[in-house]
This record gives sequence, C-alpha cells and structure tokens, in this order.
Amino acid sequence: MIGPGTGLAPFRGFIQARRALKTDGADLGEAMLFFGCRHPDQDFIYEEELKAAEADGVIALHTAFSRAQAERVYVQDVLRQQQAQVWRLIEDGAIIYVCGDGASMEPDVRRTLTKLYAEQADVSFAEAEVWMEEFAASGRYVLDVWAG
Repeated sequence: MIGPGTGLAPFRGFIQARRALKTDGADLGEAMLFFGCRHPDQDFIYEEELKAAEADGVIALHTAFSRAQAERVYVQDVLRQQQAQVWRLIEDGAIIYVCGDGASMEPDVRRTLTKLYAEQADVSFAEAEVWMEEFAASGRYVLDVWAG
C-alpha cells in the first residue's frame, strides 16, 4: 500500500479489517504501508493508529517525510530503500495499491517499480515498462488516484 497524505484514507479500512481478522485468529500475509507527508510533527495523520498497527504485526510501516530534513524524501524513495522486501513480495504475488496524487506521486512510484524490475530481471527500461503494463493489466498494480 502506497498512500501519502490523504491517500491514506482508503487504507485505513484495509488496516482495520486486517486487525479484525487477526483478532479472530486469521493468519495474515505480509502487508507493507508506505506513507508520506511533509513533516511528522505537523501532518502525520493517524500516526498513533498506524504505529499501533505496526506494533501489533498488522502492517510494516514505512514513512517518508519530505520537509523534515534538508533532503526531501518521498514514498518512492523509501520504496527504493525497501526494494529487496518489495521485490520478494512481488515475486510471491503481491498486489500493489497506490492512492493519492496521480499527477506526481503515482508516476514516480510507477517509475521506481519499473526500474526495480529492470534491475532484478536484468532487462532494459523499455522491457521493464512492458512488464509494468502487464503487471497493471493483471490487477496487481491498482490505482485510486486524483490529479489536480
């Protein structure tokens, strides 16, 4: 799940559903959440809820704060930092959900995943773009985005 800013909204229900399943004894598969905002002290919405979900093993939380340090860090940067785990999950059949900004963030996330595939499969970026289109067409790269 990749949902910076208000893109987090659709994932809250998903996280709550996972928590309920876990409470009922279900064996949950891995779930990663990449959440980004400008500053952790100003706009890290639902911080306590997300950290509790991570502490309870419902999700693995990965945060990106674009204005908290000199260098801007975005969700696609953190996605790249976690590339080994992301790639393992993709190989295991993971579905990637992206919610939020469709004008800037989503194309950057798509490009990051395309580069990841190119490196892992040792293919050209053009070949990786074909894979990305097929990945999306198969329902494994799902978007709920808006463009301003």
